[in-house]
Amino acid sequence: MTMTETETETVSLGDYLFQRIHQLGITKILGCPGDFNMTLLDHIFNVEGLDWVGNCNELNAAYAADGYGRVRGLPGVLVTTYGVGELSAINGVSGAFAEHVPVLHIVGTPARPEMEYRMWMHHTLPAGSDSESPDHHVYQRMSAPVRCVCAALDDVDTLAEEIDRVLITIWRKSLPGYIYVPLDIVNAPVPKSKLDIELKFKIINPDPSLEDALVLDILDAIYKSKSPTILVDILARRHRSRKLVMELIDKTRIPSFSTDMAKGFVDEDHPAFVGQYNGRLSLPGVAEVVERSDVVINIGPLISDSNTGGFTRFIEDKHLIVLHPSYVEVFGVRHEGLHFLPILEKLVAQIDKSKLPKLRSSESFKIGLPKAVQSPADISTSYFYKYIGDNFLQANDIVFAEAGTAQYGINDARFPKNINFSTQLYYSSIGFALPAALGACVAQREIDAEGGAKARVVLFEGDGSAMMTIQELSTITRNGYNPIIFLINNSGYTIERAIHGPEAKYNDISPNWRWTELFKTFGADESKYFAAKVTTKKALEELLASKEFAEAESKARFVEVVMDKMDIPWRLSGQMAIMAVKVKQWCIEYSTERGEAPRAV
Repeated sequence: MTMTETETETVSLGDYLFQRIHQLGITKILGCPGDFNMTLLDHIFNVEGLDWVGNCNELNAAYAADGYGRVRGLPGVLVTTYGVGELSAINGVSGAFAEHVPVLHIVGTPARPEMEYRMWMHHTLPAGSDSESPDHHVYQRMSAPVRCVCAALDDVDTLAEEIDRVLITIWRKSLPGYIYVPLDIVNAPVPKSKLDIELKFKIINPDPSLEDALVLDILDAIYKSKSPTILVDILARRHRSRKLVMELIDKTRIPSFSTDMAKGFVDEDHPAFVGQYNGRLSLPGVAEVVERSDVVINIGPLISDSNTGGFTRFIEDKHLIVLHPSYVEVFGVRHEGLHFLPILEKLVAQIDKSKLPKLRSSESFKIGLPKAVQSPADISTSYFYKYIGDNFLQANDIVFAEAGTAQYGINDARFPKNINFSTQLYYSSIGFALPAALGACVAQREIDAEGGAKARVVLFEGDGSAMMTIQELSTITRNGYNPIIFLINNSGYTIERAIHGPEAKYNDISPNWRWTELFKTFGADESKYFAAKVTTKKALEELLASKEFAEAESKARFVEVVMDKMDIPWRLSGQMAIMAVKVKQWCIEYSTERGEAPRAV
């Protein structure tokens, strides 16, 4: 083949898009078919090693893509159809945006002439309440606040470049991005040689000399410190910095803490690990150590009410060094537009162990135990999560906790080594975790195929949340995935009862669901699942230790655990109490400032 022939050889746009995705190491595409995306979906099967995992609806597909991105660090990819499909997914994409998860949402749209000539195609909206023409681009504007990058593939001369730009930006920012593919573009020719161009993901800050100066400042602060601490938060995981962070901790042995969202990021049996810091909702002794530290190195912070003990995080700027994906701040002086990864890399490389201060060991700090919460049920929240941490979880497990009591109760579990833990503590869209666990199963199968650590996917799911997305159990068994699911049956929305209306009708759910029979309802073969229900500690412990449970490891395992509807984890009740006082005060101050009669919620 001559040089000219090589240069002019082409592939279709659809093939180029999915080959680029597969080059990242992604083997599965999530989503739902629709008439504006089906010709694009055909191109998935032109790429060897790439396959389709169809979801029950677009919202679940977005949740699954989010779960995949959390585990894999690669973009979870979903494909939906224009309008109705993409809007169904947008809540799931929003959660990924809020919590910095890489997701690629590909939307099949009407053909360019249909949009250009403003034809009244189905799924469109009118341009206004009195408009006589449709607005085909309104959905693109709707997704703008929840994406970091977008490409509408309407120019045949820039198709490859636009796709590459989106993939690179999603990777660097660890946020969702969109690609809109019109029907008439799917088979447009793209030079095949562009597939050989390397995608450059490395993050490079604009001013290396400023990086160097900041590294020296941070090192100087560490060397002069008498009581430094490292506080790791969730954006450290999202931006793939675990290896570097653990290197920093190993080299310095600085007492280290995680936030609730970053639980498990620092191994909880590591010699430098002290505990989880969540403001006034930390275990006794934790907040005192962090807040009295003369240098706190805060890596990847995500400051929200539920990740700071209801805004009770009290770390003074004069003691604080912040390493964030968008800025670096040293003792109150912020430098915008700097990503922390290149700085952390230099920091780890330049540490001089001989200059490090003499530090206390983590064992020397007096840290209290989790509070025991009494429950009329035999299986209490306090007992359950402590038992799970001490007796069931294994090194390398991938653990998801649903928004609700699970995401608060799980903090009482002591994690073994290398746990990849996820909970949507900030965005908190209930129903997220079950399809996210599906996405985690997809990711883990890829990791297994690459020779990575063997791991189980373990999900803690509430009954009220499960009702919203439970149909993805059918996707799990259809594809032969084998998560372990603990369904917490506490008769409704216990987290909402903790907030307001403990006996209100709107916090009840149907009491008659036969949870352990759902696999049969969804048509799953009995060889694909194991299901059981437990109501006592004895039954739970015997089940988890049983030969029958162990031998079901190749199946999806589902355990319904019955708890009392008012068994509220102490962190959750503490969060509600703190926020009730704060919100009341804020509302009184707000109305008073406006000359209104003081009022509170």
